[in-house]
This record gives sequence, C-alpha cells and structure tokens, in this order.
Amino acid sequence: MNEFELYELFEKSQTKYLSTKSREYLKNNSQFFTPIDIANKMLDSIDLKYINSLEDIRILEPSAGCGILILTTVLYLIKNTHIKFINIDAYEINSDLCSILRDNLFKLKRYIKSNTSVSLNTRVHNENFILKNSQKWHSTKLKNGYNLIISNPPFKKVNQTCEEAVALKEVVFGQPNIYALFIALSLKLLMPNGVYTVISPRSYLMGMYNEKLREYAFNNFSLKSLHSFDNRNIFKLTNQEVIISTFVNTKVDNNITISHNGRFKHYSTLDKIIYNKDNYSLLIPKNNNDISLLEQIENFKYSLDELGISVSVGPIVQFRNESYLSDKSYESSFAPLLVGKDILENEIIYYHRENTRKTHNKSISEKAKNLVKNSNYLLLRKVTAKDDKDPIVSAVLKKDFFNHELLGIDNNLLYFHSKDPLKELSIEECYGLFCYINSNYFNQLYSLINANHTINVSDFNNIKFPGINLIKEMGINIIDANKFDKNTCSNILNKYCNVL
Repeated sequence: MNEFELYELFEKSQTKYLSTKSREYLKNNSQFFTPIDIANKMLDSIDLKYINSLEDIRILEPSAGCGILILTTVLYLIKNTHIKFINIDAYEINSDLCSILRDNLFKLKRYIKSNTSVSLNTRVHNENFILKNSQKWHSTKLKNGYNLIISNPPFKKVNQTCEEAVALKEVVFGQPNIYALFIALSLKLLMPNGVYTVISPRSYLMGMYNEKLREYAFNNFSLKSLHSFDNRNIFKLTNQEVIISTFVNTKVDNNITISHNGRFKHYSTLDKIIYNKDNYSLLIPKNNNDISLLEQIENFKYSLDELGISVSVGPIVQFRNESYLSDKSYESSFAPLLVGKDILENEIIYYHRENTRKTHNKSISEKAKNLVKNSNYLLLRKVTAKDDKDPIVSAVLKKDFFNHELLGIDNNLLYFHSKDPLKELSIEECYGLFCYINSNYFNQLYSLINANHTINVSDFNNIKFPGINLIKEMGINIIDANKFDKNTCSNILNKYCNVL
C-alpha cells in the first residue's frame, strides 16, 4: 500500500459512513469532516521549530471522526520533522465513527511500521472529550499534556445548563457554542510551548458570548496564526464562516501571521488587530484595504452608550401577537406595524405607498404589549436578504411619517433610539447615524466584524462612532444633499474623517 492508497482508504470509509446518514442527522450531530487540503493548511500554520526539537511527541485529536486529520498530521510530521515516536490520543463520541476510526488507525500503524522507522502509538477513546477531561480544567499542575493538538471541533449551540457548559462555566456566557468549549479545554491541555491548531467558526473572535474565552486565550497563550477563506461552504452542510487559528502555549511575544485564501499574507502584532480592547474583540484583515481600515479606526472613539444612544431589537414577535394583528393599514385603534420588508435600500420605507407590489401594510392593536411611542428612529433590517447588495439596509423613520402616537416594530428589525426614555433622537442625529453606517468605511468594517447574515445588537455595541456633534453635522449634510446612496454617505464621512 502506498500513501495515495492510504488516503483513498480513509476517504472511502468516510464516504461510506456519510452515505448512511441523512443531511439532518449530520447537521444535528455537527459531523462536518475536514477536507484533506484544509488539513494541510492547518499543518502549514505550525512553526516547526518547537516540534523539530522533539523526538517523542504527544498529539491530541479531540473529535477525530474517521481520522483523516490524524492521517494527514502523521504523514506531515514524518516528512518534515525528525520525530521518532508519535503518541496519539483520539476522541470520538459516536460509536459507529469510533469503530471506523479504530480500523483506519490500525491500517495507518501497519503502513508506518512497514514504510518508516517511526514508532506510532494510538489510543482511541469512545468518550465525551469535554466531560472526560473537564477535571483537568481546574488543575494548577497539568500532567500528561500534549505537544500538538489538532482539531475540527463540533459547532452547535448548546444550553448553558448542559453538562459540558457547567463543567467549563468559567468561559461560558449566555448561550454557548460547543466549539468554544473545545477550544478552551484544548488550550488548557497544551504542554509549555505546545501548539494548538483548530478550524472553527470565526465568531469566537467577536461578541459578548465568547468574551471570557478570548480573555482566557489571549492572556495565557500566543495566537500565532489566523487564516480565513473566501468560501463560506468549507463544510457543505453549514453556512458558517470558518477560520484556522493556531495558538502556542507561551507568552514570549504577540507576533501573528494573518493570511487569506492563498492570496494575502500579513505579519502583524495582536494588539493591532484587537478592535475593542475592553472585550478582546479581534478583526481579521483579508487584504491591504482592510489593513488601511484598521489604521483608520482610531478616528472614531465613542461607543453608542457614550453617545447616549441605544440600539434594540424590535419588540413585536408576530406569532405571539396573532390575535392583535391586521393586514390593513393603521387607523385610530390599530398602530402601524413595521416589518423587515418595509425597509429598502437608499433610505426608503415602503409602508403605505400606493400602486406598488412592495407595499406591506400591517397594523397591530393598541391593546398589544410592547408597542413603542412614535418617534424619530433609525431602522435597520436584522436579517440580510439574498438580493441585498450590502449587509446594512436601513432607513430613517421621521416622527411625522405616521399619524399615530404608537408604533409596532417587528423583531426582524433593529431600531436606534435615545438611551433616555424621556428624550428622542433629533432628525439630524438619525440621518447622521444613517450616513455613518451606510458608508463604504462602515460596510467594510462590518464585514470584518460579522460572520453571518444576521445583524446583531452586540455588533453595534462593539463599534466606535464619531462624536455626537459630528453625527449631527453629517445628518445636516445628507439632508441638504437629499441623496441617500452609499457614495453620498461615504463622501460626507470622508469630508470630516478622511477614511476609505
């Protein structure tokens, strides 16, 4: 058997397994297997200086599947290092996969024995990786750590009361994703100078849910490499944007290599790509324009909270208010209800427009809960539609647009309003905010922050804005121009801030 035939054998076993499972089963169990080319990219991110200093290496694969990542790693190490003894712990919770894994690793060992002088020892654990090793999370002196950890962890949301989340509660906030727990525990199991490379969703680098994980990771380990992709479908059953992250268990320096899709490579330091130092939120540039953007972020210094502005999710959930809804336009006892489809590009609200198919007139009884007062708001679609050119679709709602004291805002919309319930945003403030978030600068920044098609309140709480006087000034400019396209917004912002 040659190396090509060995790869073919592993892939055939995986293909056979996949043919027996439905898409729904694979998605629900987060069985997204690592392609060989991605496995090689993960290994290429490792600085072999430390690995080459070893003769005997301990490797961990926390969610091994059929073993393709292990196969790729073993062959890579044999070709590129002087290691003589390879010891591997492989965890796989699924019994069927575990049986395939054992058979594949037996064949790998036979191949290694026949074709090399390297000794390969493997231990397969048909167990829950997190629960089996969670007691080590609280250990101050770790025994039997690993020199190298390679991982494609499962990613799916879990309840914060599940056993895994409770076991690693120190890194849990809100509703955790299981992959974040795998990252935290894997880091804990690294030996000094040990290397951990993982392919995972990009979302752990931003947002409040993973703030505790980032604090633990960035304060105790060195993030040495980040690699991003153009393709959102690395794993065909999910639309998650994934990245390869490589950590080292040392804090000698904060140098990092950033690469994108084989076309872009940049050497930087971690502090230069941390966008929000208060919560360790981190951005991954994908080209030279993104590098320039990161250098311009210092132009903006204020959070929405500091500006006295809040952004909230619309409080009306339609299926919970069915008895209060009407498909007719509003009248005295029914308030207008705005939904996502009412908000179009270039500052257009399509409620109550005559002679157009795009009209979505809905209203909601005044007896319903969670209506808001009619006021000046900046409205924003929460979910980006497939035909939208940009992720941000927004419009200013003027107080006099509706002749009603109350308003229903659907939960597929976000709305900007005064933090003080006794005050309201001025129309100039609303248009200034509109101008900023519809600029080229903001759209490029937001593409680095958000990894999916859902606009989150937490994203905006992470972003820095111009000062309130500048926001008002931009609002006056765009009102006077009476043009609301992206170029106009960008030109006005550039007039004051000299950005992209």
